[in-house]
Amino acid sequence: MVLELLPVPLSWVLLALAAVLFYLYALHPLLAFKKMGVPGPTPLPFLGNMVSFFKNGVWNAEAERQLVQQYGKVYGLFFGSTPMLAISDREMLREVFVKKFHAFSNRQSKELTLETRPSGRMLLNLLDEDWKDVRSTLSPAFSGGKLKMMVPAINGCADQLARNIGKFAETGESFDTKEVTGAFTMDVIARTAFGTEIDSQHNPQDPFVLMGKKAFDVQISSPTLVLFFMFPSIMKPILEWLNKDLFPSDATSFFYGIFDQLIGIRQKSGEKGRVDFMQLMMDAHKDTDEEMEDGVKLHGQKHALTRDDVVANGFLFFVAGYETTATTMAFVLYTFALNQEEQDKAREEVNKIMEDRDLIDYEAVHEMSYLEMCCMETLRMYPPAPSTSRVTSEEVKVQWLTIPKDMFVMMPILAIHYDPERWPEPKKFIPERFTKEAREKRDPYDWLPFGAGPRNCIGMRLAMMELKVGLAKILMNYRIMTAPDTDIPLKMKKGNQFPTPENGIRLKVELIN
Repeated sequence: MVLELLPVPLSWVLLALAAVLFYLYALHPLLAFKKMGVPGPTPLPFLGNMVSFFKNGVWNAEAERQLVQQYGKVYGLFFGSTPMLAISDREMLREVFVKKFHAFSNRQSKELTLETRPSGRMLLNLLDEDWKDVRSTLSPAFSGGKLKMMVPAINGCADQLARNIGKFAETGESFDTKEVTGAFTMDVIARTAFGTEIDSQHNPQDPFVLMGKKAFDVQISSPTLVLFFMFPSIMKPILEWLNKDLFPSDATSFFYGIFDQLIGIRQKSGEKGRVDFMQLMMDAHKDTDEEMEDGVKLHGQKHALTRDDVVANGFLFFVAGYETTATTMAFVLYTFALNQEEQDKAREEVNKIMEDRDLIDYEAVHEMSYLEMCCMETLRMYPPAPSTSRVTSEEVKVQWLTIPKDMFVMMPILAIHYDPERWPEPKKFIPERFTKEAREKRDPYDWLPFGAGPRNCIGMRLAMMELKVGLAKILMNYRIMTAPDTDIPLKMKKGNQFPTPENGIRLKVELIN
């Protein structure tokens, strides 16, 4: 009866309502950057700029540079309806990472943070004071003193790495470099983080190996990921109700079970004296701490971690420590194969330092300055992640730009690392870019493979030590060379979130007499 009294047909009312809803949910969010005076490519309703994302991929230095050239060092993109402000200006980076860190302490907003197991308790995803507390608790696990204790275990794994590579020197055949370096880093992280030996270098079918690889098999085109960014307010409660992570569910279930079992065994046995990261997490106790990172006080409080905290961060350390270091080591070997003079220089340095040593100890690692320069230049060319991000916890002014609360801010690492103004001839491998003198002259925000500021990569020092020990063992015994099936240049899988060559990195080695 009421419907009959309407002055216009119901269909017109519904059409008008649909138009209003379409504007509110599909068009209005896309005006965010226009209001801020920030340029960028034109987005589509609901999809944003996702068509370009899928076309260009994630790990694509050329596409990243083109965006900067076309729109400048500050531009806006949309992943679905989520606005992402891209910043590569040096002074603005300094404010985001350090000077105004209080407003940029989170990597993502609460609306885009899944409170699921194990992702919800990973250091990577924690917010505000919760992040500060857990970071303060975990940081001592990566101190110089703790890393020194890890040296014998890393050397043992590196000796096995050298023996494995030696088999290819005997046959002369090429090999997939990532398969070899991945087995090494997986053994290292299992031994140093969890006090368990999996020997993946001898058994590549070990469940740890298979599930470790699978945990990183996340594509930007994943339907779950796409729907989550397109409709976060709808997908977040659904995924949390289902306890479904963006990581493959079988991989998370496997590691959750393993780490939970390890915790139970240690608690039951009361074993003490271990120096691995899991024990350090389990032994964490309440103690006020005012930690300094990059000149910023965290004011965190060390506290006893929950079982979920230990398992979640154990999983995070395992998959992150395995994948990123293995990939970087493979790329260093590739650059050595293409640059024999630099390889010889690194080998000469290693041999000189190891003349009176059997073990590549903590002090020896720090003396290998040229090898470190080679690793740093490789990390510039092939950073583990194409970008890093922060989310504003309040409205904040950065230089000339006022950024609203809850804005997703992205720092395009690839674009920065391939900026010819920062790095002349950016496609060339030039380790001398990282001499002590060159580093002192360069802006620290021109090189960001580990991020920057208080929320940088917590495992950076371990990763660099692991890299240098493994590479030194190889250089002392073998010459790395290209093979007939080596791709030159490498063809990268643009859709992967980590640098992944389409055909792998195939190299060969010969024994040094």
